[in-house]
Amino acid sequence: MYPILLDLGPVKIGSYGVLLACAFLSAFLLINWQFKKNNCDVELAWDLHFLAIFGGMIGSRLLFIFENFAEFLKDPMAMIFSTTGFSVLGGYVLAIFLCVIRVRHSGEPLFKMTDIYVPGMAIGYAIGRLGCIAAGDGCYGIPCKLPWAMSFPDGLVSTLAVKNPILASLWVKLFPGEAVPADIPVHPTPLYESISSFVLLAILLLPFWKLGSGRRFAFFLVWFGISRYLVESIRLNPFVYWGLSSSQVLSLVFIILGLLLFVWVARTEKQTATLK
Repeated sequence: MYPILLDLGPVKIGSYGVLLACAFLSAFLLINWQFKKNNCDVELAWDLHFLAIFGGMIGSRLLFIFENFAEFLKDPMAMIFSTTGFSVLGGYVLAIFLCVIRVRHSGEPLFKMTDIYVPGMAIGYAIGRLGCIAAGDGCYGIPCKLPWAMSFPDGLVSTLAVKNPILASLWVKLFPGEAVPADIPVHPTPLYESISSFVLLAILLLPFWKLGSGRRFAFFLVWFGISRYLVESIRLNPFVYWGLSSSQVLSLVFIILGLLLFVWVARTEKQTATLK
């Protein structure tokens, strides 16, 4: 893997940053197309893009700090200004919150905007997770011996046993009696999430969705929540609440909100049909 694509002394261009920029650009282009296709104000879309970037970056860093609070207390400034260390669910929560406020202020129907926006969120997440793979930033999973297992010896968080004692001790725990490999193979969890998000994107772009009902947004919440919950179970994350990581707790919130929205939409449509 190639964490640093270009090293010009004081200026370093990292693969994660490049792919994150590609993720945002792809998301914005897709969302703008969706706005134009549905005769919506593209200026509003750009406002939402800004809030999505701001909320995504700040929220991701805040959740990462919360999940690693002990390390944060040891060196707060290093963690705040580090080029790595993001927990994406926190970014989604803050970004959605800020965007909902902006949409409410615009007077546009909320669920129409969310339905239009979610394909962009899916493609952005899919490409952004490829950045984690390219940089080997430590978002990978636990050791495994599957045919598609990957290792990141030159990653930002190396899988070399001599550089990653936590990973080495986990190998001993999972495979007792077996020698620890010099370079420990792990679940490529960001790749799992990227594939899941590309599949989600394909489903969201199918023509049968009735935009404005909230169903497409609800489907996004449920799919994304389930996907992230399952991946979290094989990631190197601390389990802090009832045996769950903080991201799994947020994933359950996403799933519950999505299911409740499905129920609400169905009841609303039934009441509307009855009145007619």
